[in-house]
Amino acid sequence: MNLKIEMIGNSPAFARLLNAARMVAATDASLLLLGESGSGKATLAREIHAASPGRADPFLTFACSGAPPGGFASFLDESASRQSRLYLSEVAELNADDQARLLHLLVQRDQGARSAPHRLIAASAQDLEAAIRQGRFRRDLYQRLCVVPLEVPPLRERVLDIPLLTEHFILQAAARLQRDPPRLTAGAERLLRRYHWPGNLRELANLCERLVILLPGASVGPENLPREILHGQPAGEAPSGFDLPPHGLDLNSLEAELIRQALALAGGNKSRAARLLGLSRDTLLYRLRKHLIPG
Repeated sequence: MNLKIEMIGNSPAFARLLNAARMVAATDASLLLLGESGSGKATLAREIHAASPGRADPFLTFACSGAPPGGFASFLDESASRQSRLYLSEVAELNADDQARLLHLLVQRDQGARSAPHRLIAASAQDLEAAIRQGRFRRDLYQRLCVVPLEVPPLRERVLDIPLLTEHFILQAAARLQRDPPRLTAGAERLLRRYHWPGNLRELANLCERLVILLPGASVGPENLPREILHGQPAGEAPSGFDLPPHGLDLNSLEAELIRQALALAGGNKSRAARLLGLSRDTLLYRLRKHLIPG
């Protein structure tokens, strides 16, 4: 089964997700997508449906967060009258009565009821196991939903995909808005790769659209990026200490990369680059020679 994913990337975390998605797409098993808001869960759900044997069935979606009273019951009544497949976003937001309705539906599905959906895909940005411990989510419902769990990685764990995704979102916005796409400088691309991206793909897509609107056809440098990206952290958040990745890192390579980024931000001015790094100019010159960085 060839899964055509609109989401773009070839990072290891994304490749693992796609491999699992291809396998589950060929089945009708219940699927639980876990991941931060904006990470692409809804897009992945649509693509899994499009690659499934039941792709011709209606794919009905319901946003559990902020649903009006009685909205979920009406949605289930509508789906029962059609040969459908369902996608529920933010399933942890269902109230107790609606959780009971959903559990009843899944029990009916497992018993082969014709009115039950052929497949249900649920998604949540919340920790459902924590919600169970706090009494906000039913354990028996979780066990019915979590036949196949898939963890959608946040954008900060897909750093290698950021250039491809940025190009995709810029070209997409430029075509929709009928404007020339802007071009990112190497310095701007480095800043995008080091930013934390709390809003994930949605935040990156919004930034790309803003650049298309404000800088059509222009060269986008660090000075054109939002302050939080320049500073490497979301607006309104205080800087946090550096966390060593569980797999460790190459300290020499990290130091060399930070020096290159400082030089790019400083436009090649070594004195300014040294100030950005909290070094003396002589120390920076020594480390340039140490890492064989042209200067």
